[in-house]
Amino acid sequence: MSRIAVTGASGRVGRAVAALLVERGHHVLGLDLVAPATPVPGVDYLVGDLAELPPQDPRLAGLEAVAHLGAFMSWRPEDASRVYDANATATQRLVRALDRSSVRRFVLASTGEVYPENAPVYQPLDEHHPRRPTTWYGLSKVLAEEITAFAGRASGWATVVLRFSHTQDPAELLDPDSFFSGPRFFASRRLTRERAAGHHEVADALEPFAGDDSTLLVASRADGEPVQMGILATADLARGVVLALEASTTGHEVIGLGPDAPTDLGAFARRLAVAAGLRTVDVTLPVSAPSYRTSNARARELLGFAPLLGEEELVLAAVEAREARLASPPTGPGVSP
Repeated sequence: MSRIAVTGASGRVGRAVAALLVERGHHVLGLDLVAPATPVPGVDYLVGDLAELPPQDPRLAGLEAVAHLGAFMSWRPEDASRVYDANATATQRLVRALDRSSVRRFVLASTGEVYPENAPVYQPLDEHHPRRPTTWYGLSKVLAEEITAFAGRASGWATVVLRFSHTQDPAELLDPDSFFSGPRFFASRRLTRERAAGHHEVADALEPFAGDDSTLLVASRADGEPVQMGILATADLARGVVLALEASTTGHEVIGLGPDAPTDLGAFARRLAVAAGLRTVDVTLPVSAPSYRTSNARARELLGFAPLLGEEELVLAAVEAREARLASPPTGPGVSP
C-alpha cells in the first residue's frame, strides 16, 4: 500500500488509473485543473494549476510515487503557449513541488508525437527512435521527458517515461461528437478537418455526407499503404500505468506502451459499420495520413504488460455504448424530447 499522486485525475485516463489504484489498495491524491465530474470513491482531490505549485509543497508531503498524466493536447499553432505551460512548465513546477519529498518513483505520460509517429525513420517505432518533433505538443513532451530524467538523477528517484499509443475509450468510437473518433471515423466530421487541412479533393468527396452522422469513413492512402496506427483501450493503458508505478525498475526507463499490432483504420471502420448497422464511404487520403507500427516489447519485458482488449472487444463495446446512448438521448432546455 502506497500513497500515490495522479495528475490529470479528472480526465479519462487519470480517472481510470486512480480507480485502479484504489482498487489495489493504494491511497490516491488526485490533482487536476478542474474538479472531477464524477469523483472516484476513495480519492482525495486537490484542484488547481500544476504550473502554480510552490516549491516543496507541503500538501504533497508523504507521497511515495507520482503518475504525471496531466497535459494539454493541441496541434494548433495558436495554442503553443498554452501547450508549453501545461506540459513543460507544469512538469518543472511539479518536480520542484516534490523537492525533498518522500517520493521514490515518478512515472510520466509521454507520446509518440516526440518522434513523430507520422514521419517514422524506421518501423516499428521503438524507444530508440530519434526524437524530432514537428509540433509544439511533441516538443513540450520532449521537454517533459528531459525534466523527468533530470529529476530522477537529481533526487534519486526511479523514473519511467511511458510513450502512449493512441488511447481510445470504446464508448467514443461510434460517437460522432467525441474528440478523437468523430473526425477519424465519421464522414460528416472528417469533412471539416480535411477542408481545414487544404485537402479539397478529399473534402469534396465527403461533401454529400455533411450533417450525416450515420456514415463511416473507410480510408486508404494514395500510395496503397493502409491507414494504420496503434490503438490501446483506456482500461489497458491504465493497467500499464499502474504496472509502471508498481514495478521494481531502477534508474531511468523509457517504455512504449501500445497494442501488439496496429489497427487498419479503414478495415476497422468497416467492422464498426457492419456491427452497428451504419453505412460506409470509401475515401483515398493523402500519404500524410498515418501509417505506422510501434513496438511494445519493452513494456512486456519490464512491466509484464499485455493488452486485454483487442479489436473485437472494442467493436462490441462501441456498439453497446452507442445503443445505450441512443436509448437515452440528452434532455434539457433546447433539446427535443
